[in-house]
Amino acid sequence: MADVGEYLSILCAWAVLHSLSMSRHGKLMLSRFLGPRFAFYRLGFTVVSLASFGLTLALLPHLPQTLYHAHGLAAWTLWTIRLAAILFFLSTFKAFDLWEFTGIRQAALYPAGIIGPDGETAPSAELIVTGPYRIVRHPMYLAAVAYLFADPVMTLERVLFATFALAYFLVGSIFEERRLLAAFGLPYRAYQETTPRLVPWPLPFRMPANGKR
Repeated sequence: MADVGEYLSILCAWAVLHSLSMSRHGKLMLSRFLGPRFAFYRLGFTVVSLASFGLTLALLPHLPQTLYHAHGLAAWTLWTIRLAAILFFLSTFKAFDLWEFTGIRQAALYPAGIIGPDGETAPSAELIVTGPYRIVRHPMYLAAVAYLFADPVMTLERVLFATFALAYFLVGSIFEERRLLAAFGLPYRAYQETTPRLVPWPLPFRMPANGKR
């Protein structure tokens, strides 16, 4: 149990630091401190997030106890789900500018570029919903959760990580949607009412084609 506590404590520490670095208050403080150099915020955030997450994984205690080991058809089914999750995750990249998402575009525009309060180059005035965002409001989270829980060889550390990720995604989505609701108002409220947060509905998506994300 001590190892489980240490495992979850390390993940929680990373989650808190990660959340603070992307909070609205944190961005505001950085924009005031950095001035025009705030153009490098998103790129720096991406690099630091990946590096700190890698360090976090290295620090996690090893919990190799096997909970189940799927074989035969069950294993093939789980591997199929994981492959579908990877493809679904990759499809989300078509819905936004990957260069801007990583911060490369903002850094390249320095010092002439105009950077918004969230580190973006051009805040969208409208909500555009395309691709997998027509299925769920957080397709990246859905893909990651499906991949993690569809492990054919589930150990204690893997189920802890998957459960923690699910909890972090759910909490994170709440704060993310508060920001989006403040930015887009009624169109985003309509999007919330017609599209599930994380688990797809069996009903067809009915949002107008000119809806926005």
